Amino acid sequence: MKSSSLAWYVAVACIGGSLCMGPVVQADSPTKVKTNSPVSAAVVTQAQPAQPVTVTAVKNDGVSATTNNTVTNNVVANDVAAQEALNQKQQYQAETETMGLLWMRTSAEYRALAYQGYNVAMNAVKMAVTDPSHQRKPLAIVLDADETVVDNTKLMGESIVNGNGRFDAPWWRQAVYQGKSQAMPGAVEFLNEVHKQGVEIFYVSNRYAPVNLDVTIQNFKELGFPSVDKDHVLLFEKDSDKQPRFDMIAKKYYVIVYMGDNAGDFPIGTKR
Repeated sequence: MKSSSLAWYVAVACIGGSLCMGPVVQADSPTKVKTNSPVSAAVVTQAQPAQPVTVTAVKNDGVSATTNNTVTNNVVANDVAAQEALNQKQQYQAETETMGLLWMRTSAEYRALAYQGYNVAMNAVKMAVTDPSHQRKPLAIVLDADETVVDNTKLMGESIVNGNGRFDAPWWRQAVYQGKSQAMPGAVEFLNEVHKQGVEIFYVSNRYAPVNLDVTIQNFKELGFPSVDKDHVLLFEKDSDKQPRFDMIAKKYYVIVYMGDNAGDFPIGTKR
């Protein structure tokens, strides 16, 4: 998934809202404990040859025990402070993600921006189809999948309701494996119109292929997306950098437009 921004881009035009992460709260530095050097037994022996030796040993044991207790208490206190700081950070993250998901799930503006993005891309496709200078190669568009043509905010919202505010890689792979991603507003109509224009469609996603390729193809077919097969759904296998997959497509096709919600979804040499 995308550790991820929920911004949505078409080419260089941002049409969505980014989620801001809060500052990391750091625990205080461990307290340095200073102790006095124990009195040397040899020095005490010179003043009082017998008993003070034993007394000095008792003092040293007491100082040592006090020092050890102080250090232990400080370590425990710092561990507690660090855990509290982590909890605060995770709570802030959960709250900001909740607000972002609420906007994406309920706002009319988000739906309008999605349609606007597809309309911009469709205009570029129609212009390319009628431009004879592009006819040396077949035409294609390259798309990211998640939060570009498929919507996972329902899954994320359900996860938050169940107490999870951290969308890490294990959670993401399991969520995608359910095959319940929904189509973005206007995505089905846009993709099928592109297909009618005779333009190839490539879904270049960093979903993990060994786990999620088959379920992704099945999910996309059920949503009514065209050009859904192993030649057109190119998922992450060994390298999350999409550039090699972009280059492979560009050797055979003239790519009209790239669409995605992350800098790595575009051919700018960015590794995501």
